[in-house]
Amino acid sequence: MIPYQEIKAGDKVHYKPKHGGWENGIVKTVPSHSFSEVFVVYHCAGEWDNYYQYTGQSTRINDLHKGWLFNRKKLNINKKLLK
Repeated sequence: MIPYQEIKAGDKVHYKPKHGGWENGIVKTVPSHSFSEVFVVYHCAGEWDNYYQYTGQSTRINDLHKGWLFNRKKLNINKKLLK
């Protein structure tokens, strides 16, 4: 979990709910009226530099963690390159 005070627009995060897998995203907005949710853009057709042009999804802060996770199979990267 990320403390509310440390979250800002443009932060790379990964969503990890208790009930399933994970998903990378970028924080789009941090509403001033809520201390429990932020808006995060997921996917955006791989155009991460233009994330702000996509719709953010309301996401519980308790389910967010700093940084992105990478799956070797999804990225199709040779294991030797990651060592």
